[in-house]
Amino acid sequence: MKSVCQHSVAALALLCCIHAFAAPYPTEHQLRTAIGEVAGMLKSEGLELEILDARKEGLTRPLMAAGLSLPSGVCLIFYNTEPEDGLNQFFDAIDQKDLPVMLNAIAVHEGSHCIEQREAYVRKRFDKVLPPDFKRDNVTIQGYLSVVKSGALETWGEALGDIASVLYLKRAVPAKWVHLSNRIAAWRHDFAGKWPEHDTSAWLYRIIAADTGEVVNRSLFETAFQLRRQYRPGE
Repeated sequence: MKSVCQHSVAALALLCCIHAFAAPYPTEHQLRTAIGEVAGMLKSEGLELEILDARKEGLTRPLMAAGLSLPSGVCLIFYNTEPEDGLNQFFDAIDQKDLPVMLNAIAVHEGSHCIEQREAYVRKRFDKVLPPDFKRDNVTIQGYLSVVKSGALETWGEALGDIASVLYLKRAVPAKWVHLSNRIAAWRHDFAGKWPEHDTSAWLYRIIAADTGEVVNRSLFETAFQLRRQYRPGE
């Protein structure tokens, strides 16, 4: 199996009201379509994309996972159609009409992991990918990798992905981005007990309230890097 740093996304929102037309769990076609929508964004960043069936590759992460293949430089995004309990609750509460754009936002989240891994493992821009309070002088790839393996950067990495998702929603559905982004933040907060390392709500609520977004013609991913640092909780 290809060597890849795996990330999962247990993405998006849980609303307490019941929707009349709840979306079923995404199909293979829907997941592949959503991932395909990210291909152009990644290509503009100089990354090619390959879509893979997670279960055929021996991965068990739910819904989507991603990582940069260091030998080829290709962003690998995996999809998994096996339902997961927490995500079932999300899809039971979402309107079908919102499902495509939300799945696209999830795929953008995954693409951000490839962007960050390239910044670290290929370009060695550790000052960009490490939190401000981490020692960044004389960092090596091996040193960075050891920090990643320790789990200390998991929430930091998930924050980048969720911020990128919010920026995507603002671009794709400007009339609904606040509503849908608040779902992401609420879901992350409400499921912190199950996925504490994925609770990025402290970032997201601040960014949504600030009504911040992309500078015209600026990379969505570059903006996400900036906002992750600017709106870091406690700063």
